[in-house]
This record gives sequence, C-alpha cells and structure tokens, in this order.
Amino acid sequence: MKRYLPGVRMMPCVAGVALTITSTVASGAGFELPQRGIKEMGIGFAGSAALLEDASAVANNPAGLMRLQGRQVSGGVTLIRSGFDYDVSVQRELIDGTGGTVPGRESGSISALSVAPHVYYSQRLSENAAIGFGIYAPFGSTTSYPEEWAGRYHATDTDITTVNFNPAFAWRVSDTVSMGLGVVIQRFEGDFRNTIDLGYLVADQVIEELENNNLASLREGRQNLVDRMAHQFDVDNTMIVDSWGYGFNFGVLWEPNERSRVGFNYASAVRQVADGDAKRPQAEDPAFQQELEDAIAATQIWGIGFLPSTIGALQPASATEGAERAVGPLGAQGGKVQLITTMPEVATLSGYHQLFDSLAITGGVTWTNWSRLDELRFTYPDSSDRGGSDITGSGDDVRRRDLVVPFEWEDTFRYGVGAIFTGIDNWALRAGFSYDESPVPNPERRTARGPDSDRMIYALGAGWQWRENLSIDVGYTYTHFASSRINNRENPAGSQHRMEGSYSGGLHNIGVQANYLF
Repeated sequence: MKRYLPGVRMMPCVAGVALTITSTVASGAGFELPQRGIKEMGIGFAGSAALLEDASAVANNPAGLMRLQGRQVSGGVTLIRSGFDYDVSVQRELIDGTGGTVPGRESGSISALSVAPHVYYSQRLSENAAIGFGIYAPFGSTTSYPEEWAGRYHATDTDITTVNFNPAFAWRVSDTVSMGLGVVIQRFEGDFRNTIDLGYLVADQVIEELENNNLASLREGRQNLVDRMAHQFDVDNTMIVDSWGYGFNFGVLWEPNERSRVGFNYASAVRQVADGDAKRPQAEDPAFQQELEDAIAATQIWGIGFLPSTIGALQPASATEGAERAVGPLGAQGGKVQLITTMPEVATLSGYHQLFDSLAITGGVTWTNWSRLDELRFTYPDSSDRGGSDITGSGDDVRRRDLVVPFEWEDTFRYGVGAIFTGIDNWALRAGFSYDESPVPNPERRTARGPDSDRMIYALGAGWQWRENLSIDVGYTYTHFASSRINNRENPAGSQHRMEGSYSGGLHNIGVQANYLF
C-alpha cells in the first residue's frame, strides 16, 4: 500500500503476439506510429503511399507491390528515445468549500528508450498480380511517471499497443494503374494505471453524512477532515485488457510515366472490444480495510472543530459499513472490465516525381479520423449496482469506479515534403520534413496519459546497395512537440483532481532495415 504524506510524496511492458513493440508518446499525432518502413522514415513520411521501393508497400500502399520483382523480404527496427518535461500543479475539487494541493513532485521529466520492429514479404505471381504480408504496429503509446509525482491520480503508467497482421493482394488494372487490397487482423493490448484517492472519497461521504445530521457546520472542520483523510488511503489501480479486431487496407497507384507516380492508401477503422481485469490490491487487504474503518470511527477526533462535544464518534457499525462500502462494489473493488474503442481510419495521398536523373521529390498529406475517439471508457460487465455520479457532465450515468477519459479529439492532417538524391554510386540520400497536427482540441482534453501537441518532424536517411540482391537503409527523425498547456480533471475514480500546467519535449527516432531479393 502506498501512502503519501503532506509535503512528501512505472514500468511499461507491452507484448505483441509475434513481436514486442513499445513507444513513449507516439511518433505521430495522437498515438499513431507512422514508421512502417525506413525509406519512408528518411523522407519524414512524406510521399509514403507513392515511394514504394520495398516490401513495406504492404502497409504503405498495397498497390505498390506491383512495382516489386521476384520475392522480397524487408525487416527493420526503430529505436525511439523520448524526453518530455512537465510542470504542473494538482488541486482537489470534489468537496465544496475545501481546497488543497495534491502533495508530490510537480515538475520533472519522463524519458524512455523503446523499440518498434516490422517485417514484410512480397512476391510477384505474374506480370499482373502480386501478394504480400506484413507485421507492423500502426498505433502505440506509452507514458510512465515516477511514483511520487503529483498527477498520480490522473495516470502513472499507460501502454497502448496495436499490431497488424496484414496479408495483401495487388493487381494491374491497366498499363498505368494498379490496385491493392489487404486484410488487417489487429491485436490490441492496453495497460492503464493510476492511483485512486480513496481517503478523499471517504472524506466526502463522511462530510455528507454529518451534513445530513446537521453536524458539519464549520468550514475549518471540513477542511481538517479532508486534510487528514486525503492521500492517506491510496489504492493502486491497474486495468489490463486485450482483444482482436479486423479491418482492411486499400491502395491505388497511378504511374502516368516512368518519372512520376501518385499513390493513395486507405486503412479502415478497427473496432476493438477488449476484456480484462481491474486489479486494486489494497481493496482486498483486510488490514487496509481495518485502518480505514478506524479512521472513519475517529471522525470526532479529526473533526473536533465542528462536532459538538455531546456527540460521540461514529458508531462502530457505521464505521464498519463505511469501510466495507469504500472497498466494496460501490467503491474501489476490482473485477472484470471491458473497454470498447476504435482505432481510426487513416488515408494518405502521395506524389513522387523524378525531377532530375539524380534527384526526386516527394510529398503528401495524411488524414486521420481521430474524431472517432470520443473517450476511453471502461465498463463493468457484472449487473451489480455500482453507484457513482455524472463525472463528465455528459448526462450519462458515469459510475464512480469506472475509468473514463473524455477525449473529444478532432481529425488531423499531416503534411510533408521530401527529397531523394541518387548521384553517388550505390547510395541514396534522403531528407524530409512534415508538420503533424495534434487531435487534442484544448487544454481541458489534454491528459497525462498522452500529453499530445502539434509536431514538426525533421528527417534524414540513406540507402546502400550492398549487393545486387541486398540493400540496407537507415533513417533518423527528430520530432519536436510544441509546448502545450493542460487543464484536465481526472476521472479514474471520480475524485476530481484538476491538473494545470505545461508539457514540452521531443523524440529521437533511428531505424535500420535490410531488404533481400530472392
């Protein structure tokens, strides 16, 4: 059990089915991972649906499989180094007339080194047909904070991972047009962690009981009770869920001549119905419940500023009932949970043009339908009366124990340009720049689980034709996040702590990929 005394007072682990993929704050807006091929990474993901020079075409535009000969395998890995600074304060807002700041570290940094691998296979079947298969991560995000940070009731650790298993088929429609279609089998895993301020919630209920009996009349007594109960009975909340979902991707490639091509790629939304467990170990600990019961029974001593001397402490039966309620189904008890969410559609339009014999330019725009992601809401499939209140203001019955993170995100666009120089024998040099919009509409919808903001992506890359059938590509991007404000009220348990402050930071990505032609 964690205790946080006034004035005082993560480990991400996400596993895919065939590979492990983690990232600290996603490389693309929201929690998109755009690095599905290292060549595309070298041009800042600008022109990804038209470049199509290796088997990563499966993910970037399956129609591009018609550009590849024989059988090819492309495998790579990207290392992601993140560094973000936060400067926040967290206030208590649940109980009217009582304030107070959540104790803990209000400023600091979060950083991590993460890995995102991918592998693809392509094969020409005939002059007019080809197939391919890919395993890659289209979305993923991890944030991990130190235990003592002030925003622990908002989030401590968050891991979101999706892995696509993507068979694809391409065919030539005419001399200049090819099309491709793929099936997406998507694995989703989520690990959401925070701390529940159970002592603060209990103080709210005690004050309500006292007010119902006309016993809590002095504000200083209420504040005294809150100060003594809040942050003293914290419950660790871990919600882990997983599921499988299904979708498709579709691509078109138009090559009007040998020097120019235009590509379009569409990846469908994938609905995920993820089941799992909410684990709250303190709620199952008899010693924890006894301490809570004793604290409730001692209300007279703690609230001596407002309890009349003729009134004794709460009766033991009332204290027992209160403690049982706090750790039971109406309180912090864990159990089976379900998260229903949707990974959004992504559409990309790209162009490629061979400007000179040794210089090509690329460009493109990517649209992501983030407005699909209205909220993350965990529900309890059992039929018990969980109680709770309308935390989000939406008019729905938001149960106090539920983890509800309102997003209300907006659709985004990423714009980019790139260049490729091939004037050195066996080498290709790449550079690019992209501007990536954030889906977060305002500070009220920015969360500690993913403090996203607009990004600028600077990219460099190189390719080396080592042998006739083997080439190596490397890429590097630096992603700069615009400084952003946060003004968010958390709802992992309805305790209504408000975080205000700012975030800033960036990402360093470096990737390597080998391409082998059979």
